[in-house]
Amino acid sequence: MVSFALVTCLAAAPLELAVVSKDVASSTLEVRWQSMEAGSPLAEPFARLQVQPDETFRAVALPGSRSLAIVRVPSLTRDLSFASTLTIVTPGQPDRTLATNVVRASQPVLIGQRLFVERGVPGAESPDSFRVDSLTITEVSVASGRARTVFETKGFWTHLAGVFEHELILYVAGPEGARLIAVNVDTLAVRTLVPSLPALAHDFTVDAAKKAVLFTIAEPGVERWFVERVELLTGRRERLAEGDTVALLPTVLPSGVAYSAGQGQGLRWAGRDGVALPSHGAGFERVRVIAEGLVFVRHEVPGDAPSVYAVSVKDFRPVPLTLPTGIVDVAGVRR
Repeated sequence: MVSFALVTCLAAAPLELAVVSKDVASSTLEVRWQSMEAGSPLAEPFARLQVQPDETFRAVALPGSRSLAIVRVPSLTRDLSFASTLTIVTPGQPDRTLATNVVRASQPVLIGQRLFVERGVPGAESPDSFRVDSLTITEVSVASGRARTVFETKGFWTHLAGVFEHELILYVAGPEGARLIAVNVDTLAVRTLVPSLPALAHDFTVDAAKKAVLFTIAEPGVERWFVERVELLTGRRERLAEGDTVALLPTVLPSGVAYSAGQGQGLRWAGRDGVALPSHGAGFERVRVIAEGLVFVRHEVPGDAPSVYAVSVKDFRPVPLTLPTGIVDVAGVRR
């Protein structure tokens, strides 16, 4: 039985934010756990990693630890398609690179403590068509680095669109078109959710409560973009919103689904009137993490470095953050 004193101690533990950052022209990525206590100074980085100057890093905090899994391009190469590595960083321990040939700028995905990444090997170049690559979704053991192939195909890309219970939601595109599937990570059974889609979908997010996946998609020859929702149990498709910008950014908030109606307009509710998340300036609001009653948002302005801010889930009241300058992203929180 957990004592009342221990519960009180845990509840009072300071919240820490996992932060990755780099100066705009720098080739060094800094990783830190930043205290969110009021007035806290900027924490010293516990890891510094080499990256190419362009912004190509993605990270996720590993639950129950102070470790982060980071996908980065460590150096410039002629073909950047699969130039990323998967690296684990932990305060007080050496960095560990667990996988290479990772898809550039791809986001590592977690199911509980299990870690999954997109990987590939380039195919033969053809002057008459897009290159067909060998593509895999790989589970990588954080403890041992052992790799296990969960899904493999040949095509243009295989994107980790999200997680639903024990399944990975994958968007797979190739010469025959695109499809949306679910792969059970234990049995490797494959369910087809949508057998045919235009190869123009992006910004996927899973609404676990509604058992659905949302994304932005376009149709060939139609100069509009649409937010669509697919039910994960039935495959039924529903169109929720549309606009004239590629950055519709479908977002699942505690009070419903929202999307970006345009630059400088924040996020609006899909299917009802009202502003879901006020604009933070002239750019777009991309929600990165929702945890501990807070929403952490990346404000992205085309042609400029993004900034990160936090608001309360309850009333969108701003929450002070101490963050480094330059290109900043957040990868999770812990107590």
